[in-house]
Amino acid sequence: MKVKAHKGKVFGAVLTAKERQAMNLEIDRQIAEHERQHAIDLDILVLYVLHTHLGFGKKRLRRFYDAFNVEHDKLIARYEMPPEDNVWLADVKLKEIGVDVAAWDAEKPKGE
Repeated sequence: MKVKAHKGKVFGAVLTAKERQAMNLEIDRQIAEHERQHAIDLDILVLYVLHTHLGFGKKRLRRFYDAFNVEHDKLIARYEMPPEDNVWLADVKLKEIGVDVAAWDAEKPKGE
């Protein structure tokens, strides 16, 4: 790694390919860990929206929760895969039926 500095202040670094790969693997590991730590908040939010906006009751929420957690575990595992292998099947399958979540996200007004 070559550190970029000017007048004694560090303002960047140039990483080798191996250092960049190691850094990206560590970032993905930390994302997976963060996702595990905050999964219950996401579960609560999704279940709340399904209940209040779509009328899901307790039994239906539980069925959804069980299925959602299987897929959420697959998402977390994706972060632990090598970058070339981490295609997320859920994204591919939704795009096959014309649902592009990234495009929907891009349509949101900024700041939401």
